[in-house]
Amino acid sequence: MSDILRELLCVSEKAANIARACRQQEALFQLLIEEKKEGEKNKKFAVDFKTLADVLVQEVIKQNMENKFPGLEKNIFGEESNEFTNDLGNLPLWTSVCHHFNWCL
Repeated sequence: MSDILRELLCVSEKAANIARACRQQEALFQLLIEEKKEGEKNKKFAVDFKTLADVLVQEVIKQNMENKFPGLEKNIFGEESNEFTNDLGNLPLWTSVCHHFNWCL
């Protein structure tokens, strides 16, 4: 159990680093927001948004937990799809996390 808790602490710090990096430049942050499509939208809200930070955080957590605890991937679910298109309508971006980053000691 302590290994899972340790890894959750590690991925939460990675998530915080991603969020901080995305929020540092307000003008850039505005490009990293996408309005969710009808099938993705939370029914509680008339308008629902996701940010690239949301997508990256979700994918980093999923990747790290899958690598550390094989077999867990079937039980990791997130709210966001890994497809992202900004408000300018630029081509969709599909996020994928590499194994080369190690931000946690």
